[in-house]
Amino acid sequence: MTRKEFIGTLGLGAAFALTATCLNSCSTSSNGTPSSVDFTIDLSDPTNVGLGTNGGYVVRNSVVIARTTAGALVAATVICTHEGQRQVIYDKSANGYYCTAHGARFDLNGKGLNGNGSGGLTIYKTTLTGNSLRVYS
Repeated sequence: MTRKEFIGTLGLGAAFALTATCLNSCSTSSNGTPSSVDFTIDLSDPTNVGLGTNGGYVVRNSVVIARTTAGALVAATVICTHEGQRQVIYDKSANGYYCTAHGARFDLNGKGLNGNGSGGLTIYKTTLTGNSLRVYS
């Protein structure tokens, strides 16, 4: 059965419902990166212990949040622009981002540093107030 035949068997109502669901829930860029990010994490929460030392990181809400080797708090999408893999981490030895899937490398500003990283990386803003770290676009 072809796709056209399958949709024909569903009827217009079902086909419309499927299309409307996708259109209403798709709020990401073409590579799957969230188009808007705004959340807060508590740095005193034990699940965020990785941010307690320079070079540590955590992943929350499809965002890798890191404390750089200099102590700054930075954030980027975990979704690599090379092939859309959700495997971007913070690499403290290079003080930048690294995709474990195919070796794409990015600086802290999201600039690609090799061929697989040439598409760049979405970077988010961070604001620290006490123990609350806000990550937003």
